[in-house]
Amino acid sequence: MRYLVVSDIHGDIEKFEDVLQEASYNPQEDQLILLGDYVDRGPCSRDVVAKVIDLVKNDGAIAIKGNHDDLFIRSKYEKEAKKLWDLNGASTTFKSYNGNMEELRKHQEWMENNLRLYYETEEYIFVHAGLMPHIPLQEQEEQTMLWTRQTARVGLGKTVIHGHTPVRHIAYYEDQVDIDTGAVYGGKLSLLELPSHEVYTAT
Repeated sequence: MRYLVVSDIHGDIEKFEDVLQEASYNPQEDQLILLGDYVDRGPCSRDVVAKVIDLVKNDGAIAIKGNHDDLFIRSKYEKEAKKLWDLNGASTTFKSYNGNMEELRKHQEWMENNLRLYYETEEYIFVHAGLMPHIPLQEQEEQTMLWTRQTARVGLGKTVIHGHTPVRHIAYYEDQVDIDTGAVYGGKLSLLELPSHEVYTAT
């Protein structure tokens, strides 16, 4: 079985669909793992969220929560989260729903109830932003998992696969791998295949 891992799609449905096709994604043989930040910045957040919901429901994909997704979820009942979301791409997300607030609320509710903070296997820990060194996984803070940019050795005996921090090419730091190659900033959307570490891209 292959693990196929994608992060920081940020409303770019075209690149997302292209990179899945490039990797010949087959839900019967592959485990798809999505590392969050489905919304904001790109023009098609609504379509990306709908696609993620479909992949989770029908293909058994694993969907992890990113910091942008967290703000999207919490903006409905926290003023501070709403303010921070407004500064981080809320306008493009609202626009993508074309005034359909009922669908937007349904997507927020689904994400709140279904997105994970991390996913762990025998060899890997998948998380949006990363982890703090030498702290057991169960004791890591949610804000760390969503926002950290630390690149030191985590030291939990497994490889940490994350996104969040844009890099030109998939970056290897000690026992971490950063797969956010800045698709929304004019870069490419990368998909990492494990355990082979083969990389597929969409530009």
